Amino acid sequence: MAQSTAFLLFLSLFCFCFCQSALPPTCSSDVYCKGPLLHAVQTARIFRDSKTFVDLKMIKSQNETLEDFDELLNTTDNNPTKTQLEQFVSEHFEEGNELMKWTPTDFQSDPPLLNKIKDINFRNFAKDLVGIWPTLARKVGPEVAEFPDRHSLISIPNGFIIPGGRFKEVYYWDSYWIIEGLILSGMTETAKGMIENFLHLVKMFKHIPNGSRVYYSERSQPPLLTAMVSKYIKATNDTDWLRSNLPTIEEELYFWSENRMVEVVVNEKNYVLLRYSAESEGPRPESYAEDFAFASEIRDSGKQQEFYSDIKSAAESGWDFSSRWFINENGTNDGNLTDVKTRRLITVDLNAIYAAALETVGDFNSMLGQNRAAKKWWMLAEYMRKAIDIVLWNEEDGVWYDFDNELNQHRRNFYPSNVAPLWMDCVDTDKLQQHGPKVVEYLKQSGGLSYPGGIPSSVSRTGEQWDLPNAWPPLQSMVVQALKNINSEESNELALEMAQKWVRANYKGFKKSEEMFEKYDAERPGEYGGGGEYVVQSGFGWTNGVVLEMLDQYGDIMSSEESSQFGEH
Repeated sequence: MAQSTAFLLFLSLFCFCFCQSALPPTCSSDVYCKGPLLHAVQTARIFRDSKTFVDLKMIKSQNETLEDFDELLNTTDNNPTKTQLEQFVSEHFEEGNELMKWTPTDFQSDPPLLNKIKDINFRNFAKDLVGIWPTLARKVGPEVAEFPDRHSLISIPNGFIIPGGRFKEVYYWDSYWIIEGLILSGMTETAKGMIENFLHLVKMFKHIPNGSRVYYSERSQPPLLTAMVSKYIKATNDTDWLRSNLPTIEEELYFWSENRMVEVVVNEKNYVLLRYSAESEGPRPESYAEDFAFASEIRDSGKQQEFYSDIKSAAESGWDFSSRWFINENGTNDGNLTDVKTRRLITVDLNAIYAAALETVGDFNSMLGQNRAAKKWWMLAEYMRKAIDIVLWNEEDGVWYDFDNELNQHRRNFYPSNVAPLWMDCVDTDKLQQHGPKVVEYLKQSGGLSYPGGIPSSVSRTGEQWDLPNAWPPLQSMVVQALKNINSEESNELALEMAQKWVRANYKGFKKSEEMFEKYDAERPGEYGGGGEYVVQSGFGWTNGVVLEMLDQYGDIMSSEESSQFGEH
């Protein structure tokens, strides 16, 4: 058995050395992103979770580590056993003290938000959530900046809030709801520091990586930086800070237009919209073994690399993974991860986020008296809104859908992201009046709002974590805010109903476990979700932020008692 394992490792190392594509690597590190060492350790499955290895720090320099590994290969005829690899890792890597505990100076245990919440149980719940922020607060230690090649962690200047669990670094789109929660908790300085960390990353990479690890640097996540800044500016009116940082905020938008735009043809007219597209060589380092195993099921080596790029592009979306990205031969979303074809899809949420960001940057320029620049951004935003409506709106179903750019057709499946243009408030007034009632009817008929524990990511049961039965906090926020922005009597009632359902489910789970989780079970209120590549994680940054958002908006009329009507105690 040991000989068989070693032989397979030898074959995979041989293919690794001689079967590589022409695409760029995930990053420049020959330990954390590419190379025989990464391949050997990850395919030998030394760690149950592939992320464990690439989060370790090197005890020696990168050059010394690679020299020692070359010696191991030479002494084993390029065929080290799993035991030998385990020994090598234990001698050359360790869990470091990269992150230090950090106490935000602006933390307050009783922010004014609590006074808005009438239900005593929910008020105490909110107080507990506010109290979690210091437990998730971290700062990068000085050794990361001193010896950058020994770490996959990227040094950033300010303290920050981690999501929780296995996620011990900054994550891009998670931080939108974390920052919102911090601002609602009166922690605007901490929020500003987190935004400045992202600006630091833009200056380094021209974009914000998925997370603050070098192995994430070739892909981003939903571009919510401008929306984060907008929340901070509304809370502080810090226009001096905005003036200093606006060029960097704009630079991120240029990255998306220059690297993620693609042409779409509808009714013989050409439009340009965004797609998720992270193309680089080989598997994701943090999920190397999993990606390599799936790719091994694909016999065409060219299609293996296509798979790697599409799986990374799905990770760039934040929805890793979902039937949303499955496209089989018939163009439907049946299948498994080998059917992921993310780059074919023009997605609703990405384009809505970007259109709103263009409009907001126009508003920023106007606020600073830069009217000519403001008009340029507003004009781009208007184009995006029109393109979204023409390409993604489905009149028959009364909602926006992702668009398959190869089959030239809508993907007519329920996902909460279908209502993202309303969430991002990037629907023109005349279209809002036309589309709003249809979207409400679509949501009511979809079945997605009928679950007792929240709105699931889809109504497809695939075992992937962004599918039924999992309900994710950002998607609850997306739907509730979309309904709120329609601003009809029916949509407002539905928004309150969905918000109350979600807060009650989170409260129920917290009472049981004293934990907040990254995702929940839509079919079992308060129970955490499952599926995917790793066990459920607790903490949890964006979950706390979304609950605080809903309590801020509806805390004066929400009830924690399921038998009570709204506003009754």
